[in-house]
Amino acid sequence: MIGSTGVPQTPEFDAAPDGPQTSAGGLHEMAEARISDRALQRTIETELVPRLLMAHRVGVAPRSSDAVQPRRISDAELNAFIDEVVGLEDSAAPAFVRRLLDEGVSVEAVYLDLLAPTARELGIRWEDDECSFVDVTVALGRLQRVLRDLSQYFQADAAKAPDSAGHVLLTCLPGEQHTLGLILVAEFLMRDGFHVLVGAPWSEEDLLTQVRTEWFDVIGFSAGCDSRLSHLKRDIARIRTASRNPNVRILVGGQVFSLEQELVRRVGADGWARDAKEAPVIVRQLLEAGAMMSTSLEAGSLPANTFDDAGPIA
Repeated sequence: MIGSTGVPQTPEFDAAPDGPQTSAGGLHEMAEARISDRALQRTIETELVPRLLMAHRVGVAPRSSDAVQPRRISDAELNAFIDEVVGLEDSAAPAFVRRLLDEGVSVEAVYLDLLAPTARELGIRWEDDECSFVDVTVALGRLQRVLRDLSQYFQADAAKAPDSAGHVLLTCLPGEQHTLGLILVAEFLMRDGFHVLVGAPWSEEDLLTQVRTEWFDVIGFSAGCDSRLSHLKRDIARIRTASRNPNVRILVGGQVFSLEQELVRRVGADGWARDAKEAPVIVRQLLEAGAMMSTSLEAGSLPANTFDDAGPIA
């Protein structure tokens, strides 16, 4: 948020999420019934994801050159925030973030060193059965509200960039739960001057229709595990064929590529981003490389397909 003087002000945080509410009793009844992994995925995809995407669908936000004096977030503060996110009070997590901002922590640090690792920890706790369906659902809703309220403030916390650096589509495979990471990547790209469309997991046909009808310079995928990489490889190949932009660049991200970077080439992508902060740098590099390839193709010095397929994904 920008005050009347043009200086970014500490954002106000809502105490309750948007949209219809579910009673605590109803949530606990679902938890006691041990809802399956698929049920959790469906809830995240059909209820939480659309709310996350509403305020982050398209655009380049206005910004100011004023910046907050940075301060690191300690491990103790991260652990305390995770406890607040899964605690009983809805207002505790926003109040925690507000205090950090007042003490000089940058919004960028909140994104990278607080929200992102908290989301990862929630995933670990769910997999280890340390968090119930209720815990994960409520915690993700709280992170969503913090992220929503920080968005304008974050966009103001950067030097002014060109009106449009390019058009980027970000998505993930059906069944993936890593939508918070996509939103964080979108925030950094928007702040760097890109127009960004963030899509909840689409069906294959919906995704192909999207790339046929709209121009995208870069399409980014998030992948959380290696079990879906053969599906991702197939989708990337079909997107390249269907894309309105014949020289579209493909970006991937996610823990699986951090563990084995060779997978980036094997799925047919052009590059990968280690985290949200690195994403704008990598996207610009992909666009520069793509422009050089287009020039070379026009001159007849490169074959039409320069990607070296390393064979099937195991």
